[in-house]
Amino acid sequence: MAFSEEIFSLKNSNGEMMHGVIHHPEKPNGALVLMFNIGLHYRVCHSRLFVRQARDMQKNGFTVVRLDTSRVGYSHGEIPIGRAIDSYDAVQTGLFKDDALVFLQYLKNRFNPRKIFFCGLCGGALTAIIAAAAADEVDGVVFIAGPVTVTSPEYELSTMHPFHADILVAGYLKRLLSPSAWGRFFSGKTSYRSLFTSLKVKLAARLKKSEAFNGADKTGDPESGEENKGELFNRVFYESFEALMKSGKKIVFIMPELDRATYDFDSVFAKKVLRHFTESAHLFKVARIPKANHTFSTPESTRCLFDMTNEWLTSNLP
Repeated sequence: MAFSEEIFSLKNSNGEMMHGVIHHPEKPNGALVLMFNIGLHYRVCHSRLFVRQARDMQKNGFTVVRLDTSRVGYSHGEIPIGRAIDSYDAVQTGLFKDDALVFLQYLKNRFNPRKIFFCGLCGGALTAIIAAAAADEVDGVVFIAGPVTVTSPEYELSTMHPFHADILVAGYLKRLLSPSAWGRFFSGKTSYRSLFTSLKVKLAARLKKSEAFNGADKTGDPESGEENKGELFNRVFYESFEALMKSGKKIVFIMPELDRATYDFDSVFAKKVLRHFTESAHLFKVARIPKANHTFSTPESTRCLFDMTNEWLTSNLP
């Protein structure tokens, strides 16, 4: 089918020009979906995932807008942070919130939709939930494979993540009965550092699960750029989720099975936090996509992502 798509631009509060693409449906259903860029990637996403997903929603009647916040993609401005890992932390704690709200006001006034949804993958999921918590007009959030942790760069660069440790240990266990594998081990050809580090991390993760959640009741200023450094749980994310629940807004967490973000989501958030929100259980949903990675790179996982998104959005129309 032919796709009706329009490029537009507007300035944020700093005078920086921002750009986006509007997907106009043939038969609008009255709902507007804003898709935020993934971290430092621009509005296309990996393997043009956002283009394909936007067109899929467009076919179902949604007016969809793919956005480049300032300092990303074709939009103006620069991120004044040296290392990419610092930028990721900044995005996950609200770097693009104000830009998101500027886009929201422009698009709300232009389309006057009956329903407004924010959608994002990874860092874009954090932009979506943080901005939605600050905007009364937003009805719901599609949170796709978003990280719920923020760590210091020193911790991140020096420590093996339990998700990766699980993968390495599983690989070693599969080779326990392999004579050639034992030959490499005794001949010094095995990476002993990787082997023993993965075993150590896996054991520590099992023994210290109770320490994973360490700060949901803390408060922080998402504009300071220094929140959560050295911590694990992203308290800005928690405060945003709590605000959504208090205001009666809905959210769907779509998590891929083969992803580090899902490992953290389960161990830090789903098992320790969601049980305290039983009275709001009708407002949130956790959907999982089997055999999917962080970028939904297989046709099967992509189709499942699109179907889950459309079904949840459609179920929340008037």
